[in-house]
Amino acid sequence: MPALTNLDARLDAQPAWRRSYDALLPDTRRVAALTPLVHVTGKTVPFEHFILTPPHELPTSHFPAYCSDLTRLAEEALGLPYCLYLYAGRAHPSFGSVALAFLPACEPGHLGTATPFDTGGLIHRYIRLALPVDDALSRVAFGEQSMVLLRDWREGFARFLAAYFAQPADYWLGRPNPGTPDPEAVHARNDDWRAWTFEIRFVEWQSIRDRAAWCADPAFMTTLRRLIQAQPLAAPGTPPTPLDLFLQGPDALAPSGAPNFTEVIEQWVRTQVGV
Repeated sequence: MPALTNLDARLDAQPAWRRSYDALLPDTRRVAALTPLVHVTGKTVPFEHFILTPPHELPTSHFPAYCSDLTRLAEEALGLPYCLYLYAGRAHPSFGSVALAFLPACEPGHLGTATPFDTGGLIHRYIRLALPVDDALSRVAFGEQSMVLLRDWREGFARFLAAYFAQPADYWLGRPNPGTPDPEAVHARNDDWRAWTFEIRFVEWQSIRDRAAWCADPAFMTTLRRLIQAQPLAAPGTPPTPLDLFLQGPDALAPSGAPNFTEVIEQWVRTQVGV
């Protein structure tokens, strides 16, 4: 049974779980309302391409070089359009060398969906499940039943945090409470946090200039400094270059770069939400 399916009825059937949920929900609603979205990039297309090349936006999987064929196969299986993938407050280093965070205010310009796990991991079996029949059709059905619309995901996220975590900080620093119901063992059978992290999917591209914070590894910051040094001096009145416009945004959280850049941006996220 997907995490949010019939949640109120299941809570009512277990009074202790209901009491814990009700006690946590005000705080998890506050956290959910504030949580930035994070996207890690640079693995397949160097991030400087998006700084220098119009439209200066992170693309959906329709951009052939950006996402793998496995991503598009998962989308096809689940009936999803081409998507741009972000996580609620989390950053995984396997996707590149630069992490960008976007505030909730970026969402009204988008359509999309969300799930409380990574859909690629579900479809391609990186996420382990205890399904009655663990075949492709069952995994697709589980994924479809788990989806919430983009406009509803923050309330779903708040309910998820209250129902399955001992405290909101455990979403970042721990794992779901082992004492909470987990019929398909999504939480019990997996150690990768992508099995219990909200994946947010936009069907439109997202401007890199709308970032609220960003962080990169040292190699990318070296590349950025070289781009800055190679830029010719502009004559008075010359319009700013794409690089100038990018640099007018928030500075990197680690000016020299950080090998643990995903941890740095997650620390920034947790500061924003107060956990």
